[in-house]
Amino acid sequence: MSTPAASPLSRPARLPIDDRSPAARRVSLARPGPRPTDPPVLPVGVLADIALGLARATELWQPHVSHDPLSRTSVRLVATESYEVWLLGWTQGQRVEFHDHGGSNAAFAVLEGELQEITLGVAGTTSKRLTSGRVGTVAAGTVHDVINPTAVVATSLHVYSNPLRTMTYYDGQGRPTYTELVEQVPALVTSPTQARALHPSRARA
Repeated sequence: MSTPAASPLSRPARLPIDDRSPAARRVSLARPGPRPTDPPVLPVGVLADIALGLARATELWQPHVSHDPLSRTSVRLVATESYEVWLLGWTQGQRVEFHDHGGSNAAFAVLEGELQEITLGVAGTTSKRLTSGRVGTVAAGTVHDVINPTAVVATSLHVYSNPLRTMTYYDGQGRPTYTELVEQVPALVTSPTQARALHPSRARA
């Protein structure tokens, strides 16, 4: 199917939740409550190590790669008590918009193509491009956006600790606009032992 190329700086149309792929994150607008039973959050360095290790486990993620010109695609690959892993597919101009990850640390590895990360801080925005094989880290509380700025499709692995519970979205001045409560969808791997066996992490979770 052929569609006009989107500008890298344009905001894609927001699709109704019911129109999203069954593999995509299911979200609802809500005020998250405290979760006192959550385990300690893993450091971003450990998450980066997990992301790079899983990037080499091509048999896990490669069969599930997909790209949709209308919406980012996402599949929940791994879910443990301490962290989860999502596989995302991006076509030209697709982006998240400015957001945080609630209380979760994050890291993401670019598997193919190129992604641009834009971080919003008190002094304005900073930007960096991540090509295939590169990894980015996102500490809890960071407000950033990720976009595919090229005509080549991109694929990435995203690791969150603790598993992603909320995402708050912001305008370009850093003002929060709304919060999504992320419902947990089934993952392909749920055994912690099997999850650790899939990536040669130097710091085992």
